[in-house]
Formats: sequence, C-alpha cells, structure tokens
Amino acid sequence: MDTTDLHSNEWLSTMYHFRSRWVPAYVNHIFSAGMSSSQRAESGHSFFKKYVNRNNSLMGFITRFNRALTHQRHEELVCSHVDMNEQPRITSMVMMEEQMVNIYTKKIFLLFQKEIGQSNLYICSKKSSCAEFKKYSVHRFELGSNFQRQREVTYYKDMDYISCSCRTFEFEGYPCRHMMCFFKIKQIILLPEKYILRRWMKNAKVGILYDINSVFGMDDGPDKSLMARHGLLAHKASMIVDDASLTDARSNYLLVAKACEQQGIEDPIEVRAKGCGKRLKSSKEKAISRGNRQCGVCGAVGHDKRTCSNVNFNSRSNMDSFDFNNMPNEPVRRYYIQYNW
Repeated sequence: MDTTDLHSNEWLSTMYHFRSRWVPAYVNHIFSAGMSSSQRAESGHSFFKKYVNRNNSLMGFITRFNRALTHQRHEELVCSHVDMNEQPRITSMVMMEEQMVNIYTKKIFLLFQKEIGQSNLYICSKKSSCAEFKKYSVHRFELGSNFQRQREVTYYKDMDYISCSCRTFEFEGYPCRHMMCFFKIKQIILLPEKYILRRWMKNAKVGILYDINSVFGMDDGPDKSLMARHGLLAHKASMIVDDASLTDARSNYLLVAKACEQQGIEDPIEVRAKGCGKRLKSSKEKAISRGNRQCGVCGAVGHDKRTCSNVNFNSRSNMDSFDFNNMPNEPVRRYYIQYNW
C-alpha cells in the first residue's frame, strides 16, 4: 500500500485493519509436521468416517471407535516394522545421505533424499554480511530460463545456526534443498545434530517416558511431565482401590460415591425424520396384529368357519339324517342349506 499509494482504497484499508485475523494463517515459522491449519481435522474426519456414522447407537459408536483406534495402532506397528527391518536404497555417494538412512524413518528419509538430489541443481552465493549474521542467495540454475526464483539463507554467527526463507525446516522438520546447497559450499559432510528432530527418528519412542522420582512424589519441581503426573495419580488410585477391596463396607461406599458423582449416558431419543412413510410390516407381524378371528357361521370369536364345531357334516349320509329345523341358530341353518344341501 505504501509503494503503490493505495491508502485511499477503502477495501484494502479495511483488510489491513483486520490483518491480525488473516496474517496468522501463514504460520510456516512454527513446526506443524507439514500440516496446514485445517488438515489435521479433515484427516481425522476422513479416517473416522470409515468406521462410524450418525445412525450408530452410543454402544455401537464406542465399539466402532475402539476398532478404529486398533486399526490405527496396527498401522503404526506396521510402519515401525518397516523402519526397523527395511532400508531405502541410497541414490548418491553423499555421506549425509548414508548418515540419515540409519536415523530417519523411511517416509522422512525419502523426502530428505529428494532434497539432497535437488540441491545439486542450485547455486549459493554470498549476498550481504554484518557482525551478527551473513546472508546468502540460493537460486536454481536453468539454461534458457529468464525467471530465477531466489531463496535467502541466513547464517547466525552467535548461535551457529542457519535459516532459509522457505521455512521448510521450521514447518516440516527436515532440512530443505537450499540449506543442503549451503552445507555443500561450507564443506559440511555430516548433518549437524541441531537439524535432526527426534520426532522423525526411528528410535523416537525408545527411552524413558517418565522420571521415577517424579512419579512417587520425590521431585515436586514445576517441570513435571504429563506422564509423571499420570503415573502419580494412577499409583494413588491403585492404593485406594486396594484398601477399599478389603471389606464389603468400604467397597460399597466407594461404589456408591462413584455412582453419585457420575451420571449415566443413555442413547438419544429417536426422532422420525420429516416426510418418512409408514414402516412396512412383515407377514409375521401382520398375522400377529390380526388378533382373534370371528367365525362367519356361528358368529363366535376364536375360530373361523373351517374349524367351527357346528359345521361337522362332511358327507352326504350325515346330512340326510340331520334335522335342519333343530339347528342351534339361524345363521348355521342357512349356511348348511346353501353350501351342503
């Protein structure tokens, strides 16, 4: 806006006034494992949609959710097995590549290997220097190309640390091709430890998860980790359970107190969707819903004319010896005259 003198533009002025809302969207200076602002939530939704839906009951949701977590843990074990037993093929004679093939996981190493291969196509030259840092310009060498996109690599002398303007290392956690080009001109053969994130190492889950002194209350410092607090609370809860299980009175007291604190969660009430039709009944439901039948001959309830006790003449001989004037009622007499005589 200063360069083009656009302060009089109302829309640009309004957007600049609310810059605190849209500028933080560019957070490539913060480590996010390469995920954008909404990618984590979208990937989570995509994963769980394969297992659950809105028609599941509460117990069905819990069962399917546990199944999804089990599948996720299985995939993690498969990746750990691949990292420990399979080794990617080395494509160059660079010592840094041979170093990181035994440190990085397979997925991260393939990305790192691609950056090493692309670094051979870049040229690094010194741009400026001062007492605190040095700046280098890195651009890709292409024959017959007028456009040359440049990246700026800054070397901080006091911290002995470099940073690239592409922010790949800060955002994704592994060195970019521009940093590799800088290492090449400085004759750095092996990747320094400060540029290796433990998160991407094969042995990331190997090591001590909590301090035993912190777990048992021997260290009350402010730097207690989550696992230390969880272990301490679990130990205290285990002692309470062991003490309460000795007698029935203590067990009942603990169970009643637990039941009073928590409220049961039931399935939500089913609501009929607008516009849905009547449910089609099966033949069994139709037969049950009919109830007791009424006889069409004698008018009694509980049978029909096929099983009526008054209709007991199936032969001509019986009908010849029967007196129709002594029939029990008029409907039965008319039925015999019409159908049997």
